[in-house]
Amino acid sequence: MRDNSIDIMRFIGLAAIILAHVGPPEILYQLRNFDVPLMVLVSGMAFGISYKPGIRYSHYLWKRLFRLVVPVWVFLTGYFFALLIFNPSHPDLDANTTVNSYLLNGGIGYVWIIRVFLLVALVSPFIYMWHKGQSSNFTYFGSLAVVFMIYEVVRYFTLPYIQHDVGNKISLVTHFIVPYGIIFAIGLRMTQLNEKQLTHFVILSLATFVSLALGLYVMEGVFVPTQDLKYPPALYYVSYALFVSCLLWMLREKIELLIDKLKLKPFVLFCAQNSIWIYLWHIPLVKNLHGNFALKYLIAFSVATMAAFIQIWLLNRLLENVQSAALRKNFRAVFSG
Repeated sequence: MRDNSIDIMRFIGLAAIILAHVGPPEILYQLRNFDVPLMVLVSGMAFGISYKPGIRYSHYLWKRLFRLVVPVWVFLTGYFFALLIFNPSHPDLDANTTVNSYLLNGGIGYVWIIRVFLLVALVSPFIYMWHKGQSSNFTYFGSLAVVFMIYEVVRYFTLPYIQHDVGNKISLVTHFIVPYGIIFAIGLRMTQLNEKQLTHFVILSLATFVSLALGLYVMEGVFVPTQDLKYPPALYYVSYALFVSCLLWMLREKIELLIDKLKLKPFVLFCAQNSIWIYLWHIPLVKNLHGNFALKYLIAFSVATMAAFIQIWLLNRLLENVQSAALRKNFRAVFSG
C-alpha cells in the first residue's frame, strides 16, 4: 500500500530535480539542491514499508535491476534510434557517449541518478536488517554519524586520486554508495520519529550546514554553493539536503492539505507513482529547449508528464488482450511506475 505523504515527498524531489536542469537563477539552483538526497531518503521510507524480509537476495536484486535499469535502457534505445533517424550527426551518437549512457556513467547526462539508486539497492536489504536490529535511535543515528565522519575523512584525502582514470571509476561506486547508503538508512528510520525527534534532526542538520558554510566563507571569501561539494557528496552538501528534506517531512500534513485545497493531488500522485518515466522523458526536452527557465520548466514538466500518461494509457490498451499475468506484470514494471 502506497503512502500519500511519501509520494508527495517524491513529487517534490522530482520537481526540484527537473528545476535544476532548466537553468534557474543561482539562488533557486541553491535552494533546490536537496533533491537527490530527498529522493534517496524517500526510497528508504518506502523500502521500510514494502520490503519483505526473507526474500532471496538474488531474487530481490533481479527485481530491482529490472525496475531500475531496464526502463532506462529501453528509453536510451528509443532516444538513440530517434537521433539516428532525425539527426544522425548529433554528438550524443558518439560511441563513447552511447556506451557510457548505458553504463549510467556520464554519457548523455542526467542518468547518473539511476546509478545512485542502483548502488543503494545493492545494500538496502543489509541496511534494513541492521536497522531492525537497532532499537535505540541514539545508537542507530550515532553509528551513521561515525560512518559518515570516516567517509568524510577518506573523501578528503582521496580527492586528488579520484579525479581521473581508474580512481575516478572506483569512486563512482565507493564515494557514492556510502553517503547515499547512509541517507537511505536515515529514511528507513524517519517514519518512526516523533515531532520532537524530527525537530532535533532539523536543528542539528541546519547547525551543521551553517557552521560549514561559515567556515567555507571565511576560507574562500564568498558563499560556497553546496553544488560545489556534491560530486562526490560531502557533509556540507548532505547536511543542507537533510535539513530541507526533514523540514519538508515535518510539514508533510500541511503540504498535503495545500495540495488538496489546490485540487492537485491526482496530478501529484500520478507524477510520484511514475517518476522514473517522467524523469526519463524530461531529458530530451531540457536538452533541446532554450529560453526563459520558467517557461522551459513548465514545458519540460508538463510534456514529460503527458508523455508518461500517454505511454501508460497505450500500455493498458496493449495489455488488455494479453493472457499472461506474468507478462503483463513485467511490461508494467518497465513502462509504468
